[in-house]
Amino acid sequence: MTAAALAVYAAVPALALAETSDVGQNLGEEIKTWATTLLLGVAALVSIPVLAKRDINGGLVLALLVMIVGGSRSPPTR
Repeated sequence: MTAAALAVYAAVPALALAETSDVGQNLGEEIKTWATTLLLGVAALVSIPVLAKRDINGGLVLALLVMIVGGSRSPPTR
């Protein structure tokens, strides 16, 4: 029994030092994709009244806001 316990304790550091995976990177990419889709979808819905009124100033403000919010994401870490 003591030998088995020592074998388990000897294996634990090897598990702790195992190479990490890219789970966080993959999750971040997935969230970025969803956020971009939602941002463009909301911008498209908001632009319908702007296009109906032919409001140039409103359209430019909306385009500027979409570029600022959409462009504020962090660069890739790789």
